[in-house]
Amino acid sequence: MAISKTNFINYTRCRRYGALENIHKEKLESDMTLEEYLKEEENEQLEEMLNTMFELTEDGEIDKTIKIDRQLETMMEYYKEVELIAGENVEKIFGGTTIYSKDTFKQESFSFSKNGIKYLCFVDIYNENQDSINIIEVKATTSRKYKKLEYSIEKEKFPLFKKVGNFYTLSKDPKLSKNYSSKVEELLDRFTDVGKYMYDIAVQRFFIEGFLRENDISANVNYYLAVLNNEYVYDGYKENNKRIYNKDIFGNNIIDFYEVNDITAMYQSKINIERKNLEKFIFENDNKPCKFGVHCALKKNAECKYKKVCYEKIPDTNASFNYKLFRNFTHDKVKYDKYDLLNEGYLNLDDVPKEWLKSENHKIQRECYETGETYINKEKIIAGLKTLSYPIYHLDFETFPCPVPRFKGEHPYYQSPFEFSLHIERKPGICDKEQDNYVFLAKTNEDERLELVKELVKRIPIEKGGCMLAQNVSFEKARLKELAEIFPEYKKELTHILESGRDLLEIIDNNKKLYEFLGFNEYDCNTMNYYNTSQSGSFSIKKTLPLFTNLSYKDLQVQNGVDALVEYANYKNMTQEEREQKQEALIEYCKQDTWAMVEILNGLRKIVEE
Repeated sequence: MAISKTNFINYTRCRRYGALENIHKEKLESDMTLEEYLKEEENEQLEEMLNTMFELTEDGEIDKTIKIDRQLETMMEYYKEVELIAGENVEKIFGGTTIYSKDTFKQESFSFSKNGIKYLCFVDIYNENQDSINIIEVKATTSRKYKKLEYSIEKEKFPLFKKVGNFYTLSKDPKLSKNYSSKVEELLDRFTDVGKYMYDIAVQRFFIEGFLRENDISANVNYYLAVLNNEYVYDGYKENNKRIYNKDIFGNNIIDFYEVNDITAMYQSKINIERKNLEKFIFENDNKPCKFGVHCALKKNAECKYKKVCYEKIPDTNASFNYKLFRNFTHDKVKYDKYDLLNEGYLNLDDVPKEWLKSENHKIQRECYETGETYINKEKIIAGLKTLSYPIYHLDFETFPCPVPRFKGEHPYYQSPFEFSLHIERKPGICDKEQDNYVFLAKTNEDERLELVKELVKRIPIEKGGCMLAQNVSFEKARLKELAEIFPEYKKELTHILESGRDLLEIIDNNKKLYEFLGFNEYDCNTMNYYNTSQSGSFSIKKTLPLFTNLSYKDLQVQNGVDALVEYANYKNMTQEEREQKQEALIEYCKQDTWAMVEILNGLRKIVEE
């Protein structure tokens, strides 16, 4: 049996993963249909698990464990580009011989065998010079999370990683303060945002050291994590129509290198324990349920493929952890996060004891769930509506967060706008879905931001009065601020729009500062304005829209922001006819986002008028 690095990471999530993988694989390799296969199985539990993995339809069987991540597929070419850029940087910095490739199977590989299992890994970048072997793991994330890590000594703050020459290295705290240790522990937790990448290269080190021992090779091996520099700003330079990422005007390289010898060394004993557990899990093949935990990675990119099997009895809405802005409950000095709640048997919203609810919003939410009634604070809604000035410019941007900056002035993962929709509401309720709508959509993957800005400032003459309204306005404000910096000739107009920005959530949810300013009491200033139990703790536009209108995104070809960026990014792969059809779908989607805000605002007006 062969275990790759990816398999190792997945198999060591929990005891059950390997057993479910075996069940899944056995069914895939069977010539029988699911119906025939289930007839052969007498074990009810096994039949139940298979039913959550596969579904019989008129068109045949569907494997429900396969999660088609269209965003990942679209971004893959850019992730590969990051590897190539990192490889070019390694050649300049490290010297010697460097091996890297877009094709995984052309990369350097290492393997060793233990107890009948072969452990195998490929190396993103392998470098060998006269002094050492250098193993570089490339991740298409940014260094922001590592630069933010700080520890303190007597109230003075120090970076956990300091830059020495071309590399960031782990700082040594001479006093071994508790704060320093806790930050290092974050790096040594494979399930934290900063720890997961360290763990990944630490597993690679485990495989490589196994190879060296098995082959009795003595070598000086160093380990590095290569990530995108969040501070890098692209100057737009190209050669032969290819983007060239030289140092920016601040002297930044696009790639940051983190020397992680110490951190990966600290991981080795943990990983060896995981290796022993993995072998035990595989040979025991225990498919009984195990405890929920961070290894499940709920709602994250790394969410377990067998989540539907393990979470079959957990409700999709109004689960115990669907309280608004929920992090944890504290009872008798014990904290319960979402996994703790599920492990303790608190599955539904009303399973949580009422005495645990300290937040007034949670009490309101519970009351709505139990009674089926809608909570409405009419006075706050009326007051919030009165603060809006007309005309209201309902604005929504669609953006493409490319890992590598594409245009001048952008940094890695810059949210580059390629489309906006605008509905202009002249007076309360006076807005036509078609005639009062303006959409700008980039027709190519080239830089059309200037045209977008010109159209935007033309359609929003905010200096004449009114306000810009968005759902979660901080996103639109951030884009306007960035565009103002890139196109200073329009900074005045864009800043006016930005400063007039208001958030629809102030009216339907809450804004403590606004309602304090308007003179409301402490209770009102800390509670939401509107809530229906169908929201399941969320105020996203997809949850609030059905409360006020029959509008639906299900009938649209482009149904969400991920669909939008995928279609835009794939312009280059489309025929002219396909592109025109997709662009029409993009226009309809973005238009619906701003029209949805118009409808919600109208719905709130009707509620308070009744």
